[in-house]
Amino acid sequence: MMYLGGLLTLSFGVVLMIKASMGIAPWDALNVALEKHIGMSIGFWVFAVGSVLIVINGLIKQGMPNLLGFIPVIIIGLLIDGLNALLTGRIDIDSQFSGWFLFVAGLLILSCGIALYIRSSLPAVPNDEFMIELSKRTGWSLAITKTCGEGLAFCIAFLLNGPVGVGTLVVLCLLGVLIDVASRIFDMIKIPKY
Repeated sequence: MMYLGGLLTLSFGVVLMIKASMGIAPWDALNVALEKHIGMSIGFWVFAVGSVLIVINGLIKQGMPNLLGFIPVIIIGLLIDGLNALLTGRIDIDSQFSGWFLFVAGLLILSCGIALYIRSSLPAVPNDEFMIELSKRTGWSLAITKTCGEGLAFCIAFLLNGPVGVGTLVVLCLLGVLIDVASRIFDMIKIPKY
């Protein structure tokens, strides 16, 4: 339940940030850019980009790719497409204030969702597995390794003219820190790790 709740929560955060139109998380900006240039849905690109990352993560671990990583990308891809369709036409951004409010809410929800689902020790989303494996290999904090992964996605999304904006830079700088903070809060309130 924690795993599925975390995946649902992070997917909801992603969709809120897309609807805010203030710039979105770098990995999501990459998925939206691919959708605009090539077609298919954002959820499809969550799966396709995740598949490439599964292979890269196997190389970092110097072992077999984690094929269970396909589970969360399929779930998140379906959730993002479903939530995006559900909220289309239901959220009206009529000012910069409401856009930024929605963006900040989405960012906080996304951070909590990631911190929650990784506590379950079930298969990680490939870009989060990248953060975790890089942290294990280097000894760096999750904040630093998440920022490295987000920076890579930001560069690719920028080159593809994805929907990057001020919000994308905010995510690039803060998402790793917010995940770390949320994880510490979950420790303090004794949400178990499995």
